[in-house]
Amino acid sequence: MNLLKFPKRVFGIGAVFVGALLAEFFVLEGAAGVSWPSDRYSAMSRLEISAKGTELHFTTRNNRFTVVDPNSAHGPPREVLRETFFRDQEYGREGPPDATVTVEAMVDKRVIWTFQESGERGDVVTNDIYRVRKDGNGETPNTYTYFSLVDGRKVRTNLSIELSREELEALDASIAK
Repeated sequence: MNLLKFPKRVFGIGAVFVGALLAEFFVLEGAAGVSWPSDRYSAMSRLEISAKGTELHFTTRNNRFTVVDPNSAHGPPREVLRETFFRDQEYGREGPPDATVTVEAMVDKRVIWTFQESGERGDVVTNDIYRVRKDGNGETPNTYTYFSLVDGRKVRTNLSIELSREELEALDASIAK
């Protein structure tokens, strides 16, 4: 009789294990934006309108790809950036929304580095520098954060003003060393 219970237990444990893996995938894909490696060459945008408590929220997730060619001798010959812009705007709320910019650098089919920063906008400003802008409100200024496109590390943060062309060139030269 115990031999008949063994296959049921194995099946039950297997079903729980598979269910846990599926739940983890949907949490990672839906909440964190983590995707299968095969999905890394696909970009889609999503809009969700939902009520959280009594407030209406507009949540967007936009993806795009940018091809860059770092000048640095240390960098790979060609990278593709997969940029994800997440924004949760509460209707009628003053100030900047909850927003993040996530960037993955890919060479061939492998991710070589990634970063995530609070902010609404992000763009490549030189061959070796990526800028993320976090909007301020009436009491706080905009924040500009700069990242190396060679290795994804944060290299500078400025409050209120963007770097001038000369400052960008100097920062770019320091990354290329």
